[in-house]
Amino acid sequence: MGRRGLIWLLAFVSLLVAFFGGFELRSRPVEGPGAAQAATIRQQVLQALQQSYYLPLSPAALHAHGVRGVLNALHDPYTRYLSPHAYQLVVTEEESRYVGVGLAVERGVGALRVTATLPGLPAASAGIRAGDTITQIGSVSLRKVRYARAADMLQGPVGSHVTLVVHGRGGARSVTLQRAVVDLPGVYRRNIRYHGGVYTYLRLPGIVRGVGARVRALAERAASKHRAGLILDLRGDGGGLLDEAVNVADVFQDSGVVVAIHGLHEPTHIYSADDRAVDNLPLVVLVDGTTASAAEVVAGSLQRAHRAIVVGTRSFGKGTVQALRPLTGGGALKLTVATFSLAGGERVNRRGIRPNIRAVDRPGTRADEVLRAALRVLAAA
Repeated sequence: MGRRGLIWLLAFVSLLVAFFGGFELRSRPVEGPGAAQAATIRQQVLQALQQSYYLPLSPAALHAHGVRGVLNALHDPYTRYLSPHAYQLVVTEEESRYVGVGLAVERGVGALRVTATLPGLPAASAGIRAGDTITQIGSVSLRKVRYARAADMLQGPVGSHVTLVVHGRGGARSVTLQRAVVDLPGVYRRNIRYHGGVYTYLRLPGIVRGVGARVRALAERAASKHRAGLILDLRGDGGGLLDEAVNVADVFQDSGVVVAIHGLHEPTHIYSADDRAVDNLPLVVLVDGTTASAAEVVAGSLQRAHRAIVVGTRSFGKGTVQALRPLTGGGALKLTVATFSLAGGERVNRRGIRPNIRAVDRPGTRADEVLRAALRVLAAA
């Protein structure tokens, strides 16, 4: 089946807190409750799992009490019930918009670690930077607070305020930020001069709708201006839309398998490059431990095709695909429907993408050593 034959849709609400930090590859929605509207939520959840879950259900899941019991028996952190409010937030993601302060965060030890900020938004304007840690939200210390709850605490209505205790190079400080509607850009671009060459740098916060076309336009522009190479920064990119991941890989990969999808109820789908590559630009892809899912499709495909050198640290290793099942009452079930593999059957789940060149930032400095390593690679190409 052609890759345009499926529309792969968004699926994880925590990405609203850490813009595109949700470690998700999003699949088309599965069919809603229909005639089963009178069924309990537990019955609807079980029906959806029996019809679409990527593995056979265990007896423990089939006989567990309540929705929470059923989902806990799966031992799958990516299959969960979304409340009506959470589901509506997920729907909002389709427009690449959310309410927040422009922070991307990940789990830290008794804290949230900032992985990125969006320029011009409250967090960046207050001087919060990648590498800072948040140890308190409002009056609540995060020392014993679960990540999901801490992430929820960053959310709130437009115009409301949130006070954070932030630790950075200058020590600890208290910062009060006003939440706003954030329109998420698909690509950040800038040119970097290094050792006499000019290189195009593209950073993707998430694999959102339209990002493939944007990357193609910028890559073609770089090639037409005879740039010395291109850096595709996927650090902090927690995933997104499968079709768009294939579109991004297509920009640089001229042939071969990009990704294959496998599931108990999903026939295998193989997505291949379409021979329209911008192939005259040396390419480096940057990854780290927060590069996940759809972003791993891009990095892994380009690495396997020998089209890019991957620099950084091993990626997150999330190789499963989720879909949404709307339920009565306004909520939804997000469930795992498939796994994915790269060319040659290489699996990503729990393995991640291993970089060709390992590079890490030095503690106590804001210098981007990973980017410097990428520039050295390109300068030597």
